Amino acid sequence: MTCHSFEVPFVRGKGRVRFARATGRTYTPDATAEAMQLIRQEWGDSPCAPSGVPVTVRILTMRPMPKSRPKRIVAEPDVYKPDADNIAKLVLDALNGIAWSDDTQVTGLYVFKCDRMRDLIERTCVEVEWED
Repeated sequence: MTCHSFEVPFVRGKGRVRFARATGRTYTPDATAEAMQLIRQEWGDSPCAPSGVPVTVRILTMRPMPKSRPKRIVAEPDVYKPDADNIAKLVLDALNGIAWSDDTQVTGLYVFKCDRMRDLIERTCVEVEWED
């Protein structure tokens, strides 16, 4: 079993594709492109899953509670944007072609948004695993 994990210092979902009015072409928003590039950099020179091998991806997000929340609230569910599916889209699209040959290989996907708590450092942890 091969497993590679890394983390990035943000929690972000994939932004919607935009349309250029003048040309009608589509483009990816800059913030999304930068986030995808950082995810690729964190993957680095790690090996790519062989073609045809099932891959499992686990994504865990952690975010601090805003300072504006009353002190009596210690933790609360992270039911705020970005949506879990948009977080997964960002990670999977960023790693497509470098962590696995084709995204059809991803047979297991787990996304968990931890409760927001005070003094947490915002980050997204990613673990990619496949059989040898």
